[in-house]
Amino acid sequence: MQYFCRLSIIRSSFRFLSLSSSSTVNVHASTTHEELYEINKLMNNYNNSHVPIRTVALFEWMSNIINLKPDFICYTQIIRACGEINNLKLCQKIHEFIDKDQTLQSKEYYQLQIKLIYMYAKIKHIELAEQIFQQIKNRSFDINLYGTMFKGYNMNGQSEKTIRLFENEILNKKTIELDAISATCVLSACSSSHRLDIGHNIYNEVARLKLLDPPNIRLATAIIDMYCNCGSIDRARKLFDQLLPIADHITYSILMKAYLSINQPVQVLSLFHQLQSSSSSISPDAVLYLHVINACQQLGLPHQAENIHRAIPSFLIEKNLSVQTALINMHSHCLQLNEAYRLFSLLKQKDNHTLANLIYGFAINGQGQRALKLFEDMKSELKLNEQIYKMALYACKFTDGLVDEARKIYKLIPEKYKTPEIAAIMVSVLARASLFDEVQSFIHQYKSKSTDVSSLWSALFMVCYHSGNVQYAKLFYDKIKDDPFLLLLFSDMTNSLPSNEILNYFQQQLPGKCRTEIKNNNTMNYTVYEFHDNDLSNFPLLNSELNIIIDELKSVNINWQLTKNDLKQLFCGHISVRLAIVQNFVLNPSSTMIQLTKTKPLCSTCHEGIKQLTLIKQCDIILKDDIRIHHFHNGKCSCHDKF
Repeated sequence: MQYFCRLSIIRSSFRFLSLSSSSTVNVHASTTHEELYEINKLMNNYNNSHVPIRTVALFEWMSNIINLKPDFICYTQIIRACGEINNLKLCQKIHEFIDKDQTLQSKEYYQLQIKLIYMYAKIKHIELAEQIFQQIKNRSFDINLYGTMFKGYNMNGQSEKTIRLFENEILNKKTIELDAISATCVLSACSSSHRLDIGHNIYNEVARLKLLDPPNIRLATAIIDMYCNCGSIDRARKLFDQLLPIADHITYSILMKAYLSINQPVQVLSLFHQLQSSSSSISPDAVLYLHVINACQQLGLPHQAENIHRAIPSFLIEKNLSVQTALINMHSHCLQLNEAYRLFSLLKQKDNHTLANLIYGFAINGQGQRALKLFEDMKSELKLNEQIYKMALYACKFTDGLVDEARKIYKLIPEKYKTPEIAAIMVSVLARASLFDEVQSFIHQYKSKSTDVSSLWSALFMVCYHSGNVQYAKLFYDKIKDDPFLLLLFSDMTNSLPSNEILNYFQQQLPGKCRTEIKNNNTMNYTVYEFHDNDLSNFPLLNSELNIIIDELKSVNINWQLTKNDLKQLFCGHISVRLAIVQNFVLNPSSTMIQLTKTKPLCSTCHEGIKQLTLIKQCDIILKDDIRIHHFHNGKCSCHDKF
């Protein structure tokens, strides 16, 4: 009679579960073994339905109320449930229960110990997991044991311990071979710790053990991720190309993210077009589109932005706020301010981040009035943060005649937001208006609140440099002498040679890039071209055409010939932007509009030369450098030579 009562409770539990999960379970009980089988089945269903507390309650009921002894499978289910419930006492109670069970076979007990390691790691008590590991590691050379410990360390943010355990117990002793799961765990640790040496060693082991044959996408993705995070993207790309037929969203995403991190947006677009043209069943998701949108933002080329926007399904844009805001940011950086503003006005949830990007887009295009109108319109709708105030001041900085507006905005800024960076922008606004007495007074007042005023002096010097105000710059030379970039500019403006230390510093910097998009003949498609500042010898035809342009500029007293002591070359680069311009004229001699994006700031020599080219060639040139956007037209620039 007691048995049937117990069975009735089990049946009731199954009925309850079937109502919630639409699963049907048949109960045919005649022995204790069958009764335990049904309980284990019910526990598994509870765990799969993410209600581990019911698994625990059922275990308590069977062990304390009906005195039914758990078996190995029952223990695995209760350990699994405990790993989902962050209750140390409960986990220790189950652990003690298992240790006291003398009926477990040694193999079963060993397997349960491995599961207990994972359980403790999951509830963030890795020290208890380590204790079990140390107790049983010498019983068997089992890669599953090490793989579980690797995973436990990774889950607890202790990737260095994963690597140390791998080195000490596997790499050096060579008594255990890696499997795909353990290799994936150690690769993940190498990725987090940037240990290329160990990661490459594991890749060699994977190749030796043929763990990628047949292809294992999870393991391959871990290798690619490791190489990307350890700065070896070429190796990652090589493996990606080998495994292309089975590449998935995650693999594409990892590689795209890596290219974005090193400012290679052209490679991101190449991957995206490769995905579109392949026979793969992968349809880009929101994450992949976000990477591509960010790549277009880095490029700053409008036709690429338009093409990507058209490629994104409308339903995905409408349902995904992240995609909407990313598109606004992209268009803001790609000269498409009307489209950016249109998308912003449609946003149901406007935020400071998106507003800041839109104001910044207006600012760097010299449309300060539109930026400030947007700022005023949104003051009552959003609680403005430091970034918004900074962008509003940028609008005043990059647009002439907005000094009074800048003063008013600066007064509005709460004291906690008046950082050295914001104060430096205010200095730039005042200095561009030649209000040097007010600048000195401003810096003096700010110094009473903060000892960090180096950025304010830097901002003042940059204005002096671009305006050629040598005498004033000399007055505060001692304020900038610790900045190698400013010292190089000071040497340039005073026609003096910088120290070897400064020259070495700039010669070790990465070369700049310039990108341009050129319309293909008789089509609406544009091809992106990328040039590097150290690649003059690789373009003999363009080099010849560049000499023609250099000769044309000589006629208007602009010297674009590279010289040995050209200090501007060190921070501007010159070559990439000049080759990009030449490429446009070579492929389209009748160009009336050229658009460029440069990764380094433009120097005065290049700036003056481009101004004159718009007169000579009757072609407008729009150039976005790492500071602002220059609209060159008919021998003039939108920045009014204040860049």
